[in-house]
Amino acid sequence: MYSIHTDDFNLGYTLSCGQVFRWEKNDWWTGVVNGAVIRAKQEDTELLIDSSIDREFIWKYFRLDDDMEMIYSDINKDSLMDSLIRKYRGLRLIRQDPWECLVSFICSSNNTIRNITYSIKCICERFGREIEKGYYSFPAPEVLADIHLGDLRSCKLGFRAPRILNIASMIANSEFDLYGIKYLPYREGRNELVKIAGVGNKIADCVLLFAFEKLESFPVDTHIEQIMDRFYGDNWGSAKKSKKRYETAEFARRYFGRYCGYAQEYLYIEALGLKLKYIQMNQL
Repeated sequence: MYSIHTDDFNLGYTLSCGQVFRWEKNDWWTGVVNGAVIRAKQEDTELLIDSSIDREFIWKYFRLDDDMEMIYSDINKDSLMDSLIRKYRGLRLIRQDPWECLVSFICSSNNTIRNITYSIKCICERFGREIEKGYYSFPAPEVLADIHLGDLRSCKLGFRAPRILNIASMIANSEFDLYGIKYLPYREGRNELVKIAGVGNKIADCVLLFAFEKLESFPVDTHIEQIMDRFYGDNWGSAKKSKKRYETAEFARRYFGRYCGYAQEYLYIEALGLKLKYIQMNQL
């Protein structure tokens, strides 16, 4: 076990804001990353790590090398973002493995976080390698490419199962260079990702932001669409519904600038909180 001194980092916000699905919280946060189990806990500015993974990997995984003061200065354009930075200060993006990230967000299509988490856990338990009791690696494309469709559907993937098998086969047969997208400019990378069956702009933008460090990516789903429309909707006027998410993302890139992906995540965690409060109020 070792510790890492951190500034402007909040482990809880970072792991519970919808960008990753394989971390669980008890006394410690526990997740499987890069084929190893990681247990993490924060005590003030010290990040405690219990894992075989080294300090350098953890530093990069949690993006502790990001200059948060500069990022905050860039995205802090108005009173809303100022309040969100103060409320969720320390939330950081995570550098994820592109393959696991892609499959995870294909699973997210028209789905709930609870169901996404279940499906990914099932995929790992059924087709991954057991690392230690109860924890499994994420299966490689070559492994999933050989899985029978019915076996994958058993993970409650529904219409998403053939999409996952399709891209697994393409990557395994060198018909799609997923990892090469890292070296493409943002828009070229998105154009490549949306060629995959079942991957639209939102999923592509998530993969570009969370796996390929394209911080100008601004994924727009229902949660982001609603909160952006509420606070910034006057900026795209009467855009047709079919173009609304595109206009929202383009405005965000112009407005928040080169780190708009960070702005997106602060807006997203706030939108999740507002939704939870709405559900709780209507259950009273």
